[in-house]
Amino acid sequence: MKMSKSVEVQHCAVQFLSSTTDQIEIRERNLQISTEAMKMKSWIETVKYILQSMEDGEITISAYDTAWIALVPALNGSSEPQFPSSLQWLINNQLQDGSWGDPLMFLIRDRIINTLACVLALKTWNIYSLGVNKGLSFLQTYIPKMNDEHDAHTPVGFEIVFPALMEDAKIMELDLPYDAEFLQKIYDERDLKMKRIPMKVLHEFPSTLLHSLEGLRDKVNWEELLKLQSKNGSFLFSPASTACALAQTSDTNCLRYLNEITKKYDGGAPNVYPVDLFERLWTVDRIERLGIARYFESEITDSLEYVYRYWTNQGIGWARDSPVKDVDDTSMAFRLLRSHGFDVTAEAFNHFKQDDQFFCFFGQTKQTVTGMYNLYRASQFLFPGESILEEARVFTKNFLEEKRAEKQLRDKWIIAKGLKEEVEYALKFPWYASQPRIDTRMYINQYRVDDVWIGKALYRMPIVNNKTYIELAKADFNICQSIHRTELHGIIRWYRESGLDELGLRQDQIVKSYFLAAIAIYEPDMASARLAWAKSAVLMAAIRIFFSGENCFAHHRRQFLDAFTRWDGRAMRDSPNSAKRLFSCLFRMVNLFSVDGVVAQGRDISGDLRHRWEHWLASEAEDLTDAQDHEKLGTEAEIVVLTAAFLGRETISPDLISHPDFSSIMKVTNTVCSLLRRIATYKEEGCDSPSGTEEDDRLKRRAEEGMGHLVRAVYRHQYSPVPSGVKRLCLVVGKSFYYAAHCNNEEVGNHVETVLFQPVY
Repeated sequence: MKMSKSVEVQHCAVQFLSSTTDQIEIRERNLQISTEAMKMKSWIETVKYILQSMEDGEITISAYDTAWIALVPALNGSSEPQFPSSLQWLINNQLQDGSWGDPLMFLIRDRIINTLACVLALKTWNIYSLGVNKGLSFLQTYIPKMNDEHDAHTPVGFEIVFPALMEDAKIMELDLPYDAEFLQKIYDERDLKMKRIPMKVLHEFPSTLLHSLEGLRDKVNWEELLKLQSKNGSFLFSPASTACALAQTSDTNCLRYLNEITKKYDGGAPNVYPVDLFERLWTVDRIERLGIARYFESEITDSLEYVYRYWTNQGIGWARDSPVKDVDDTSMAFRLLRSHGFDVTAEAFNHFKQDDQFFCFFGQTKQTVTGMYNLYRASQFLFPGESILEEARVFTKNFLEEKRAEKQLRDKWIIAKGLKEEVEYALKFPWYASQPRIDTRMYINQYRVDDVWIGKALYRMPIVNNKTYIELAKADFNICQSIHRTELHGIIRWYRESGLDELGLRQDQIVKSYFLAAIAIYEPDMASARLAWAKSAVLMAAIRIFFSGENCFAHHRRQFLDAFTRWDGRAMRDSPNSAKRLFSCLFRMVNLFSVDGVVAQGRDISGDLRHRWEHWLASEAEDLTDAQDHEKLGTEAEIVVLTAAFLGRETISPDLISHPDFSSIMKVTNTVCSLLRRIATYKEEGCDSPSGTEEDDRLKRRAEEGMGHLVRAVYRHQYSPVPSGVKRLCLVVGKSFYYAAHCNNEEVGNHVETVLFQPVY
């Protein structure tokens, strides 16, 4: 069954034309955009300052960790605390209800672990009895309610540290429900975790338990553990764990680490420090997904170069020189580093594979949603032959789909309101099918300034989740959208004035052609390249319609090709008027691009453009059987890439175009896009393939393989005379074809509506 029209895209086209008549709406929108544009300079400067000022990571204070530091007795043997400023911080930061913790988010277990530690610290030094009593009242009320809360929001290491704190409270004879039946579940979880990592292993190899040593202080040999101390003096960057170690060993390196932290935080301490790699990676990720990375290219490069210094063949952790690596940070680092041209090996992910599963940390038995989500994103940047990434892609996709089906898209590391939508979007639109403007439009809706992370206590990352980013992203998106709407109006006017509407080319096809270019290269300074892409696509569609028409015979096609080859419109004098009009439009367009190319490249590019068009026209003019047509290699993508590249930012020399490396990447691009265009054509015509599911699967398999080769050609860390911008443009065009083949008309129509016609507020 053949579909006659793209109903969804056509609806958007009609809506666009009607909306342009509302002059009041246009003036109001332009006024708003002008206001946003004036604010953007200030926002950009603010973000630049933030990125340039990144050091060891900005992270909120943890009452729990501060309490453990406050518990340390003076190392000189006096009966005073070693860190009186930490005790004062506890006194100054108790909440109205008697608890300690994040003042803007109430989670029972988080408040309990913070409050219990603070009460014990204050009681130990026998100060602030009023606060102690209020804290005890809170604990008596809420400890029995712990089971009412979902396990996904349990603080990290809770099953290790909570039982130890309860034992301390019992020794101090605090009035708490020690024998409550529901507490046994937590003690059982502690015993299970301890069985997985025997004491001998704990003392010999770095593990996540180093982060929670305060819960094991009576079970470990502290002198033996000192050999597992991190370079900065901490135990896996945990102030609480390190404070406990200091109390047990009086180690000067522990003291140095805690002195630095309490000085920085005026007596307080975060739940983990530093977080330098984590902060840089997640900040770059957010800025890129919000569509504002082009303003901060040098800052992003600096951040990634910093991360790359600490990359290892086993991955990385959240802080430099971490003895324990995790799949979350490793995945984020791998994806960002590879996409920016750094040489990283996929073998790092072998470290996180056990049997046929992947885990966040070595030795874990359960996966987390965000860890698997970021591994899923990273796995899609695989090169051919990287089997570990293919295994990771299959495993994580299945894991996330199961969690979605079970309505369990929660995470133990972060409380993010948009996480469910993020994961669902990533599953629906894999990276090959993703497009920058669509990604940004979706992520602007999902990004939250108030995301809360879960460590041993709740914490926030003010440089990762920052209001200025989203304000800048919204303003930038609206400005780009306004430019795109103006360009689309001009494209439609050109289409009508050129008489292309009389050749059977529908307006919705014009909208879609422009849309595919705009979502791929959206930047304002890339307008010439974007419009060249869109107009080239429109004319190729018009020529295909003409060549395949009932009244277009072989001699008409040959005449059209001959006239173009001779670059002489007079050769069309015996052709139908429709053919003359089409030839005239193509002739003028190539001439116009050639003039623009002289400005952009400083040389005549007309020969290169005409040669590509001539080759494409010859291919389209051939009389082929269906089987031959299915197997022919189109050069449509090459026209788009080369024209956009000529009118873009890179200098394209004649020697480059004839270089084998350029020919190689263009061949891969043409092959991939030819396969994807056929898949898209079959879908548009209402059939899956020319000969059933088997052929359909073969095409998709070849397209996937081709995309892998294209990704390698673009991101492989190897010298090539082909400019990186040109290589990336090949991938951008390939992904555009993939998107068109992947999405149905309704999905494209929805994206046209949201990206081109709906401002963000």
